[in-house]
Amino acid sequence: MKKGLFAKGALVLAFAAALAGCSSNIGPNASDASLKGETTMTEVFKGGPVGPATQLNAGALKAGGSYEASGKLTIVGNVPDNVSITVNGGKLDVQGNLGNKARIEVSEPVATHTEMQTGYCYGYDFASGKFEYSYKMTPRCEVTVTDGLAYNDPAPAVNVAGGIGTDVHINTNGPIAVQGRAISNPNQMAPARR
Repeated sequence: MKKGLFAKGALVLAFAAALAGCSSNIGPNASDASLKGETTMTEVFKGGPVGPATQLNAGALKAGGSYEASGKLTIVGNVPDNVSITVNGGKLDVQGNLGNKARIEVSEPVATHTEMQTGYCYGYDFASGKFEYSYKMTPRCEVTVTDGLAYNDPAPAVNVAGGIGTDVHINTNGPIAVQGRAISNPNQMAPARR
């Protein structure tokens, strides 16, 4: 691997982290009172633990804004154009339309396990007088393996009751539904076998 590739990867990660820092929180931890909405505690995933469920009026969202929430987020009304919404460990339910150029990221929890493998592994190495991320042959290394979605919940991770505008991107590891119909999602994971 080339050093330049790692430097570029680090730059991309730093840029993504900077963008994430620009997001406004939705829910009880929101600094803007209009983004607090109404939060209750409920079972977000069938068979899962109790978590936050926030209902927010879409009028609180600004065109071009970037927002972040956790648990189940329900937006009542139409999401404006150029809005970015990230929901961590939960679901998104839009009771209206998604505006043009909306960016939606929803991550459902995943089940993982670790395995010991032999062969080439990534890790930090002290070379040239500094620590560097490297790819080398090792006798054994620990690798995290994703088993699938943590909960066997058939409900959509992203559910949009209305239509979607142009150039909309939805990225999730769970099911997607628009206007009551399931949408093909190449990133959808199956539930982990228990």
